[in-house]
Amino acid sequence: MRGVAKIKDIFRWFESVRGLPGPKFITGLRGTGKSTFLQSLRRQLLDEGIPPERIVFVDTDNPALRRYTSHEQMLDYILGSLPQSGKSYVFIREAAALPGPEVVIGTLAASNRRHIFATSSSRRLLDKGLAGYFSKKFAHFEKLPPETREPLPPAEAYARWNEIFLLDVLAPNRLLEVSLAGRIAGWLSDNIGDATSLRTIALAISPKDRMLSPHTVEGYLAALEDAHLVERVIRWDISEEAPQKTGYRYFFTDPRLRLAHFGPAPENEARRMALNRAWLHLRHESDRVFCASGSAGVDFVTRRGHTYSRWHVAADGSLECTG
Repeated sequence: MRGVAKIKDIFRWFESVRGLPGPKFITGLRGTGKSTFLQSLRRQLLDEGIPPERIVFVDTDNPALRRYTSHEQMLDYILGSLPQSGKSYVFIREAAALPGPEVVIGTLAASNRRHIFATSSSRRLLDKGLAGYFSKKFAHFEKLPPETREPLPPAEAYARWNEIFLLDVLAPNRLLEVSLAGRIAGWLSDNIGDATSLRTIALAISPKDRMLSPHTVEGYLAALEDAHLVERVIRWDISEEAPQKTGYRYFFTDPRLRLAHFGPAPENEARRMALNRAWLHLRHESDRVFCASGSAGVDFVTRRGHTYSRWHVAADGSLECTG
C-alpha cells in the first residue's frame, strides 16, 4: 500500500501517535467507519477530561460549513473555535474537501500545540496534495473485513458504489473519462483473481476506433486503487520463494458493492468470489498477502511478522493452510 500502515486497533494507533508533531491521516474505503472512529476518539478525549472547547470537529459534509469557500475563511472558523493557548485537538472529516486543504492543515499544524487528525477516502488526494506537503503519517484503517458486515440492500450498495466512483475516483482525477473508468472497473469485476497485465487490460477494453496504451490503463487503475475500491495483489513465485515485480491480480475490497453494480461474472463467479473472500480474510489477518499461481495447491502466500504461510482455497470456499 505504498507505505500506508494497516490499522486494526484505531485506539492503539491513536495513543502511539497523538503526541507526535504533524498531522495524522486515516484513509480507507468510504463507509468503513473512519468518521465514526473520529467521533469515538473525540469522546475518548472528553472522557479523559479534555475540555470540549479544546476539541474541534470539522465535518466537511456539514452544509453549515460550505459557506466557507476559501482557505482563509475556513482557517478563521477553525482558529476562532480554539483557545489561544494550551493544547487543542482538531478532527477533520474528509480533509481533501476543505478549500485549500494543504494550506488549512499546514497552518493548523504549524503550532505544536495543535494535534490534527484527518480522514480521506481517496488516497490519491493525500499522496498528491497533502502527503507531499508534510512528513507522512498515514494509517489505513479497516473497521471490519467486508464479508463480516451486515449485508447491504442492493439499492444502498449500488448508491454507495456510485458515490465512491464519483467522489473518490472521478473528482480527484478530472481528466478521467467516465465511460472508460467504468469499463476498466467492469473488466476487473469479470476477471477477479485472474493473472493480468496492463497490456491485457488495454487490449480487452480499448474501443474499436483507438488502442489504449498500458500507461493510460495504469492511470485509471491507480485511481480505482486510491479510492480503495480494488487492490492489486503481487505474485509470489513458489519456485523462488519470493515476490515478483511482474504479474499480479486484482480483488475488490467490498464485494457487496461490486456485485450490486456489475452483477456476477460471466464465468467462474463462485470461484472468483471464493478467492475474493479468502483474500479479504487473509488481508485482515496478515501483514501482507501475495497471490500464488494455484499450482501445487497454493492460491495465496501470507506474511505475518517473519512467518510465511501458504494457503489453498477449497471448492467450498474454505481456507486450508498448506505450510
